[in-house]
Amino acid sequence: MRPSEDTEGEGDDAPRAGGPAWLSDSARDVVIGLVTGLISLLVVLVPTVLGWMLDPRPGGSFGDPLGAAAAFWLLLHGAHLGAGATSVAFVPLMLGALVVWGAARGASRALETADVDDDFVADLLPRSVVGISGRWWLGYAVALVLASLLTLVGSLPLRWPTLVVPILVVPVLALAIAIRRLAREGHVLGPRLEAVVTPEAARRAWGPALRGLGLVLGLGAVGVAVAVVLSWHSVSSLHAEVGAGFLGGVLLAGAQLASLPNLALWVVSVFAGPGFSVVDGAHTSLSGTESGLMPLVPVFGAVPEPGTYPWAAWLFVLVPVLVGGYIGRRSLASVARLSSLRTKASVALMACAFVAVGLAILDGLGGGSLGAYRLADIGAPALRMALTLGLELAAGALAVVAWDAWRLRR
Repeated sequence: MRPSEDTEGEGDDAPRAGGPAWLSDSARDVVIGLVTGLISLLVVLVPTVLGWMLDPRPGGSFGDPLGAAAAFWLLLHGAHLGAGATSVAFVPLMLGALVVWGAARGASRALETADVDDDFVADLLPRSVVGISGRWWLGYAVALVLASLLTLVGSLPLRWPTLVVPILVVPVLALAIAIRRLAREGHVLGPRLEAVVTPEAARRAWGPALRGLGLVLGLGAVGVAVAVVLSWHSVSSLHAEVGAGFLGGVLLAGAQLASLPNLALWVVSVFAGPGFSVVDGAHTSLSGTESGLMPLVPVFGAVPEPGTYPWAAWLFVLVPVLVGGYIGRRSLASVARLSSLRTKASVALMACAFVAVGLAILDGLGGGSLGAYRLADIGAPALRMALTLGLELAAGALAVVAWDAWRLRR
């Protein structure tokens, strides 16, 4: 078919649909990546600067809120802050998820003009998708570098070697989400990726695992809420002692709310048995709570008073066992009613393993350091929590599978 007069004479360098005529294709992708990062940074920067303007600190400079906002934004990407023995590596998971979501939106915007019918690169992805992804990544990396330079005017120094994490992890997750969305609309995955065969048990276990993961985190969040309500006097007193002012108090409360998934993981670790530590020497588990000087964070006022708990506290171990039973029921619903016992048990165990590994990954991404020395290692022990919780979930799931097999034989 002959090209129309409107398109005749246009080559491959013509601007793609969706971009201004004066902006080349390559530049458009880089600009989208840069703007994606800068918009995300502004979401943190604007309220921080407004809070400083409404409640300025004596002797402070305008660079303080700028540097603090940039440092906090990089912290949400997984970078570490601090100098010497002091290290801050704590990511409020709710805000971290929003950062990844925003980056994925920007990556999807860049990939809107991708040619999914282009030749594949190494039989993996179309050349157009690979090129746009790389240029978007470059733009986002520039935004990260600019934010890193902005931390130089603040009082929260960046640990520069950890900048590798923001440059790699968040863009990779964002691009994976964007490419997955694109794959729903056209043939994007190359022969090598399509040839990857997922085991049947793993495919069937994915749904029950997601439901189980959500239930575990939900129960942990309920535990946090109950603890805060029961210790509201201590929590509110600590909030008043911080003296953050009105807007600063709102931001502080928001930051703690955004950390709810992190705190939920700590409660889950208590249910599982290993417990958690707020500071070195202040450990909370089903056995009891050890004393320790807590940091001035209001929500930590909800940590139970030091002391030994009665034996009945160990009944909370039944919580992950019951969740395992729920995962077992969902696993049975994902396979044929007359499937073999081995198949049913494999799906249930695989789902429990997914939940345990997922919680360990979330705990690892959330970090566990708020300073130096006694604050250098806080939170739940990810490996111990995952292993213990996995066994408890498996016990509940296998009990349900065994009960189902017994009923079928009656």
